[in-house]
Amino acid sequence: MSGTSPISSISCRADSAALEGLQAAKEAADRAEKRLRAAIDALPEGIVFLDEEGRYILWNQRYAEIYAKSADLLEPGVRLADTLRIGVQRGDYPEAAGREEEWLAHRLSLLNNPGMRHEQLLSNGRWIMIEERKTDDGGTIGLRVDITDLKEREESFRLLFEGNPVPLVVYDPRTETIRAANAAAAEHFGYPIGEMEGLAARALFAEDEWEEAQALLATNCSEKDRFWRQRACDGSQLESVLFTRQSVLAGERATIVSIFDVTERRRVEARMAYMARHDEMTGLANRAHCRERLHGLLAPENSPESVTIALVDLDHFKAVNDTYGHLVGDALLAEAAYRMQALIPKRALLCRIGGDEFAIIFRKASGDQVDLVAKSIAVSLGTPFFIGDHSLHIGATIGIACAPRDSSDPETLLRYADLALYACKASQRGSHRWFQPAMDVAAQERSRLENDFRDAVHKGDLEVHYQPLINLENGEVEGYEALLRWHHPSHGAVSPEVFIPLAEEMGLIDTVGQYVLQTACREARDWPPNVNLSVNVSPLQFRSGNLLNTVLQALSASGLAPERLELEITEAVLMDKGPRSSSIIRSLRALGVGLSMDDFGTGYSSLRYLLSYPFTKIKIDKSFILSLQEEDNSRAVIRAVIGLSKSLGLTVTAEGIEHEAVRDYLREEGCTQGQGYLFGKARPAAELGLFDAGRNAA
Repeated sequence: MSGTSPISSISCRADSAALEGLQAAKEAADRAEKRLRAAIDALPEGIVFLDEEGRYILWNQRYAEIYAKSADLLEPGVRLADTLRIGVQRGDYPEAAGREEEWLAHRLSLLNNPGMRHEQLLSNGRWIMIEERKTDDGGTIGLRVDITDLKEREESFRLLFEGNPVPLVVYDPRTETIRAANAAAAEHFGYPIGEMEGLAARALFAEDEWEEAQALLATNCSEKDRFWRQRACDGSQLESVLFTRQSVLAGERATIVSIFDVTERRRVEARMAYMARHDEMTGLANRAHCRERLHGLLAPENSPESVTIALVDLDHFKAVNDTYGHLVGDALLAEAAYRMQALIPKRALLCRIGGDEFAIIFRKASGDQVDLVAKSIAVSLGTPFFIGDHSLHIGATIGIACAPRDSSDPETLLRYADLALYACKASQRGSHRWFQPAMDVAAQERSRLENDFRDAVHKGDLEVHYQPLINLENGEVEGYEALLRWHHPSHGAVSPEVFIPLAEEMGLIDTVGQYVLQTACREARDWPPNVNLSVNVSPLQFRSGNLLNTVLQALSASGLAPERLELEITEAVLMDKGPRSSSIIRSLRALGVGLSMDDFGTGYSSLRYLLSYPFTKIKIDKSFILSLQEEDNSRAVIRAVIGLSKSLGLTVTAEGIEHEAVRDYLREEGCTQGQGYLFGKARPAAELGLFDAGRNAA
């Protein structure tokens, strides 16, 4: 009888169930593996699983991409050691070249004893960071990260750091030490480069700067106007501007510090700041420092106190400078400053405020004390100075003003002291004067007069009058001297002795001189041809260099013959040693213009001038004519000048003739031409009654 036993049936069902279970387990494992693979393939890092024998179990796509050149060797069950050996033989690992076994042994040692990160260079130039860990079953899980970009940045940083000409240090805020320093930093601080690593950062800063420096080194900062005092290896002080940048290097927080050395710049700035407030030659405070001190002492917020300012002007210094040169002049100034410094109180400040001008600021000094110092300075500077082989003589004139008595305004006080100095120079050089209110009144009046004169020049309110030049033999008019007149609307006639110096000081003498020449030449054109024109010329017109053109323009515009024009010049023109004045004089004479030496006898009256320049006339100064009847010396001078003129073939003119007896005496002595009130005062051209009949008839 055939059939299936119950036991067999049960067994079959059990086997079938077991197979189904195994199949389900396998499918579950496959699903788990797929999920695992999908998971690790999604990671940006390379992942590899090895068994306890170091054989490949699983790896992700990124791992295969990293080791693309060895991808043909990646199979489950293949030993990593074998793939490494084949890779070495292929040249996949450049660091192994020439030391293959050593490199393999080291790499396998790291594999068998994982836990330390290390780097690996591939033949394609990529750098890989490797980190491996053991699993519980003895296998290995490995991580591969492509750090090529990071290595390139680190290399760029290293090159930038080490080769940078700017001193750079890496500061560790945790230990407050220097982790690294480049060669420029080592040179800046004076350390051997190896000694800076590990150095306490505190050693690089001045002690009182460290607390702030600690805070700075923990932040990002680029404050270019903060100057840090630092210390060099030898203890010398440095000044630096520091820029800090927080960073992470080798996984640790660090501060990169850029150091800009401003030590020399700060020294130069300090020197410049000193020079800006001090005179380089004497070392004294300069004008700016003087004003600053005066403003500070008289500031409203300060308690009121007596402040006296004395202005000291060196007499005759310009003559020394012109005669002996600037080197001797500079030495004289320095010696004068030294003498004055020794005479002033300790609380006083001596300043050099100009070429030969000094100022002394006294604090809480009595009038008697200031008087004593001023007198002492005048005496001291009046004694000879021995500079080299020269014995030099100068002096000092001093003007003084006091606050609050005269004024509490610094600029006003300076102006008052200057007015006192001006008044002292006008009355008695070599002494001192205190400011008086009348000086300010006179200065204000002078200022108004200057403004009025400027207006008169611009509006054409000045007039040219003419005084006759008479032939003393026959009494005929030989010419006229052009004299400028100013009739002030409220003051009336203003003396030329007042407004001509005013024109020179105001820089208007060229304009005034052009007006006189043009007007006089135009009006003299209509005079009879035997009547000449004489015009005074200021020394400043020679120095400006425009005189020759001015004369040419006046002659050309008027049509006056050059032979009918005579220019009167003083010895001050001839004392100018430059070639310009000499050239102008000779050019004028070459045109045919006559040249007269005016005020002869009042200056040096050097015969050298008469021999060196082509003069046509000498004018004896009126001071000798006016004193002729009282002083024998005047008659002797007049007789000598007339004799000299005859010897040189020059016309001689006597100014200031007011009496017939004087005229007669001069005529008897041989003087050929005279001028003065005896013959007539200066009058406008229209009142002279002169005209050239021939010209007008034509």
